[in-house]
Amino acid sequence: MADSKKVAVAGGKDRFEDLPEHVLELLLSFLDARDVVRTSVLARRWRDLWKSVPVLRFRPSSKFGCAENFNNFVNKVLECREQTSPLHECHVHSYPDGKDEVAHRDVESWVRYAVSCQVSVLRVLMLADGHCNLELPNNVVISKHLTNLMLYCVDFDESPLDLLSCQALEVLDIDCCRVNLGDILPKSLRHLKIVHSTLLSMHTPRNCLSAPGLVTFELQHCEEWTPILESMPSLATSSIIIGFESKDSCDNFKYLGDCGVEACEGCYVEDDCSVLLEGLSGATNLKLISEYSMVCFIFLTFSNSSFFVKIFRKDLKWCPMFSKLKTVLLNEWCLTANFTGLLHFLQHSPILEKLTLQFSYGEVYVFSYMIALYLNVPCTADSFV
Repeated sequence: MADSKKVAVAGGKDRFEDLPEHVLELLLSFLDARDVVRTSVLARRWRDLWKSVPVLRFRPSSKFGCAENFNNFVNKVLECREQTSPLHECHVHSYPDGKDEVAHRDVESWVRYAVSCQVSVLRVLMLADGHCNLELPNNVVISKHLTNLMLYCVDFDESPLDLLSCQALEVLDIDCCRVNLGDILPKSLRHLKIVHSTLLSMHTPRNCLSAPGLVTFELQHCEEWTPILESMPSLATSSIIIGFESKDSCDNFKYLGDCGVEACEGCYVEDDCSVLLEGLSGATNLKLISEYSMVCFIFLTFSNSSFFVKIFRKDLKWCPMFSKLKTVLLNEWCLTANFTGLLHFLQHSPILEKLTLQFSYGEVYVFSYMIALYLNVPCTADSFV
């Protein structure tokens, strides 16, 4: 211990003194912007180092006191930053307290600054508890240099984002947003995640998505209408969770399909093409979940009624073939209408290796027993798990 202390203070040097500046900048890039700026008081060498850090993480904390102070801090950092220094990442958060007009006032200018610096990774996260979503013009987040874009609680207008101009974009993550992604996504896009968001369309109820380079796709709790998935030839893994927010659900009972009311869009509106399954048919791994509970398994056994959102079952009439599918996870929707969904996957997935039904343990046992009887195969409590 004594020897290490001698080494640390030998010649009056600290352990960082011999490190090159680009290494120090890399270390600083893991800190929030406030902590990065505070390092300027450590020594003369550190005085201006914060001005050229390649990653900016503007995260609000109670230490700022209010949104006005936080906004002033961010504006001052951007004003003093070395203009010729590269900016690889920028994380923009809004202040969680105060009025929307103050919390959101300068965010657009911060995003424009990052894009003007040819940022590669951009994350815009509006902390929306008690706040409205941030509204941004469609062109603000468009850049040929972006590789990773994450948006949280951001709204755009109805016209499509020009994502085809984002020629290097590989990862797109949108959460709690209102946005029109356009019909065709860039070939560079590999990973797409859409959660609790509304996909806008100018001329039709459903937005259409075609993604020639997409490898992974997550769609969870899509607001309003579920999008039509078109060409996705590179898709390997996809997770789809349809929740109560979807307009594809029953308007009358929320969990009951075939409700008998012809005006119910969720039960009786028919599409002239497959919505989800045809676009997912080339995937290797699938998770297809409808968050609707069964009222009683007796109805499942003795009636043709559907107790779930019907979008998956509607798609089956197009007879998609899952020629590459190896693993699939399904829940109750596949057991309605005499096991239509389950049988389709068993009959149209020639190389299927693993089928999982996601229920509580008791439900797994009951449904596995029913399925085993239906298919005339031996049954145990985990037959299909």
